[in-house]
Amino acid sequence: MYGGDPAHPPRADMARSEGWLAWLQDHRFGRVILADGKPVGEVRLHTFRDDEKSASLAIGLFATRHLGGGIGRRAIRLTLAAAFDTYLLNRVDLRVLSFNTRAIRCYKYCGFRHVATESVDILGEPQGEWLMSCDGINWADDR
Repeated sequence: MYGGDPAHPPRADMARSEGWLAWLQDHRFGRVILADGKPVGEVRLHTFRDDEKSASLAIGLFATRHLGGGIGRRAIRLTLAAAFDTYLLNRVDLRVLSFNTRAIRCYKYCGFRHVATESVDILGEPQGEWLMSCDGINWADDR
């Protein structure tokens, strides 16, 4: 659920994969998530707001078989370490659909807190979307 239509997933091919990798590498912080040496997802910091010392986080795993094994949690924790220790950010935000309880549980475990709820249109249906935030001070306490 990170930007696509789950009923019509895009067809995987080499050109599409190369384009995605080039797009990810153009980000200030974009990483491929590996498991057993194979790409299983992506994590990135985007929308850096240098005046606020903040950024947004996006993460996605390619297949449901990769869920529940701690892969996403580890990728998020490593990304937060880079955000707060390398980029010296004060805050990292993310957006998540309110029905995505598995992701919300993971984000809370990683130090994010629910700060607001908005409504978004997903495939013609209104859905709740949570804004969650993690600050460097609370995150450091959670380590």
